Amino acid sequence: MRLLFLITVDCDLRCEDIGLRQKSLNVLLDVFSETGLSGHITWFANENDFQLTKNHQAFLQEILRRGDNLGIHDHFESFKGVYKREAIRKFCHRSKEAMERWLAENDYSMRIWLHRNGCLVQQPEVYAALKDLGYTGVSEIWPGKQGVDRDGHPAFDNRSVPIGIMPYRHDEMNFSDWSSKEGHFVQIPIMQMFLKDLNYSSMERWIQTFEERSVDPGILVWVFHPYEILDRSRQRISSEAVGILKSHIERCRSEYEVEFTNVKEALSEIGC
Repeated sequence: MRLLFLITVDCDLRCEDIGLRQKSLNVLLDVFSETGLSGHITWFANENDFQLTKNHQAFLQEILRRGDNLGIHDHFESFKGVYKREAIRKFCHRSKEAMERWLAENDYSMRIWLHRNGCLVQQPEVYAALKDLGYTGVSEIWPGKQGVDRDGHPAFDNRSVPIGIMPYRHDEMNFSDWSSKEGHFVQIPIMQMFLKDLNYSSMERWIQTFEERSVDPGILVWVFHPYEILDRSRQRISSEAVGILKSHIERCRSEYEVEFTNVKEALSEIGC
């Protein structure tokens, strides 16, 4: 059985120093280059909060040069747990419009179709707004888990969703119906979040489930953030965290023989 392993980076650059934010992105680019993963990473840009099109243009140019995937990552804490379709649409339109304007101004012929909600928020009104904006790919479902947003408001509850599921299609209301085969969105479920917390026991349970269901290839999605390679003070790069990232990549490759792919490559592999 083949295992397609998707490293997806939510570009939350949570430190005050713009220079350090850029350095954290550069370090990740270096790690992915050194480990042969250039072109096989998926980045979700938090444009509304961190203005990558203004502050980190060189980073955007480099990931596009490599052939990595680019999506948008919007956080909704300002809505305080109250989600209205039109308000969300306006908010998400701002980030999408800014990114697509930058792409056009820099002669990139592409559209933004991929989105991940901040803190994996899952609400019908949010998905309706994303549909209005033309998004067709999303990635929030985290099987077996529940969570809150950064301010403690309920964000998602996927405890009834089994591990080992593959990408599936859904509409605004049935986002957690992992058996659905039709719908506007393709949902790419998450195996694990956070850099240091890559849980190999959980990963092995996913792989076992793939084997039991005769799934081939199986898709494993890992999510982390640039701020996770900073030290606790968020004032410098943590060499320990960078080492952990490299170690995870090497172990996944040598012990589990995964194939690193971006979202578009993986969906193409399974005809989704």
